[in-house]
Amino acid sequence: MSAADPITQERVYRALKADYLAGLFHAGEKLEIQDIADRHGASKTPVREAACRLMGEGLVEPDSAGGFRVTLATPLELIHLYAWNTHLLLGLAQRMKKSVLSQTLDRFSRAGFGSTPVEIATLTGSIFLAFAESTGNTEAMAAIAQINERLFYQRVAGAAKIKEAARELRTMTNSAVADVHKSVHRRIESYHERRIDHQQQIIQKQAQEALER
Repeated sequence: MSAADPITQERVYRALKADYLAGLFHAGEKLEIQDIADRHGASKTPVREAACRLMGEGLVEPDSAGGFRVTLATPLELIHLYAWNTHLLLGLAQRMKKSVLSQTLDRFSRAGFGSTPVEIATLTGSIFLAFAESTGNTEAMAAIAQINERLFYQRVAGAAKIKEAARELRTMTNSAVADVHKSVHRRIESYHERRIDHQQQIIQKQAQEALER
């Protein structure tokens, strides 16, 4: 098939995105175009085209040495993403009926919480997406799905301590509380505030190091 064939382009794009969401890369990693082409039985042209599409989604960015790399978000960009995710999730949860919110949480509280950072990162995204799905709002689903993808590798890195990360998700999905709306509100805020605080500490450290140079 020709490299310009739209079927080939779509296949490679879907395959490369599946690689991304399977945790085959890490933030800041350079994409080896030839290796990816060989893995998916294509030429380099559709791989580059797929990388350009992923760049438009914020998952890939130009590499300073040429080509592409998995996006390495700055601390400020991460702060903004976490804050936006918080606002979306709180708004969605607040509008859900108590019974629907409890059922949404129960879908996950009875399941395992993953044994690898990639599994935990994937499950985190599934939990957040479930809030949007429960409202039936397709725009909300699309927005949460996009944030999930952009934060995927940050969540993988943050789940290095697997037991702690699993415990955090277990607490978040516990519906056996007196006021489920209040509890979910507090847990979503706490989850994101911890991550925002961490990025703010990185910014402060970077500023201090710049002053000491």
